[in-house]
Amino acid sequence: MKKYILEFNNVSKHFRPPLLYYNLFTLNLQRPLTKALINISFHLEEGKILGILGENGAGKTTLLKIISTLILPDKGSVRVGNFQADKDDDKIKSIIGLVTCEERSFYERLTGKQNLEFFASLYGLNSKQTKTRINHLFRLFKIDYSDRLFNTYSTGMKRKFSLARALLHNPCIILFDEPTKSLDYNSAQELKALIKNLKNEGKTIILTTHNIERAENLCDLFMILHKGRIYGFGTFKDLKEKTQSLSANLAEIYLKLTQRD
Repeated sequence: MKKYILEFNNVSKHFRPPLLYYNLFTLNLQRPLTKALINISFHLEEGKILGILGENGAGKTTLLKIISTLILPDKGSVRVGNFQADKDDDKIKSIIGLVTCEERSFYERLTGKQNLEFFASLYGLNSKQTKTRINHLFRLFKIDYSDRLFNTYSTGMKRKFSLARALLHNPCIILFDEPTKSLDYNSAQELKALIKNLKNEGKTIILTTHNIERAENLCDLFMILHKGRIYGFGTFKDLKEKTQSLSANLAEIYLKLTQRD
């Protein structure tokens, strides 16, 4: 029997634009809803790499935020591992690592190492566990100057610390939001190798990306997200059969599915 580590059942999420977009004459009117996700249902097997593809505003980041319990859905249910969102949020956070493309949670006046020590304490690691994990991650990411103030690091080095923070507590699910954004070619290749190694360790990986070619060579499964709805989900073979495009590449399938509107 297949073991699902993630299940979404009829999940929807709506937002209202901020008041600043409205003048005094419209303050009393109901602000229209932005439909970020609409009736999203899928399940994901443990140990797979899922690539979520979609244009800006498709709902990709909203989906990751719901998985990581940063926001709650307006409708539907989410199960992560053995835990239910909105009931077991702390337990869900303990098994998830989140890497965003715009990292703002580090403290600029602490060193890189001090930042990781602080985050390790939030994860509940003791001093011995903290030292072991940080040393392991420094070796993994080839970080050899960890005692500099965080605001002096390059963009690439800050990205390494963001990855290290997400892996500090050895989570079983890792979420990457546009992981290769602003990375040079060598750094992107190193990240690709890291993701493959994490999968080999039994981790489940979910990533959002605009780079369809890179996703095609890296992911086991694909979600085509368009205007808040799933237009395709499954393996590359599944998507070929769905679109009756047996010789197409992933980019061609993506365009075929999303240009039907």
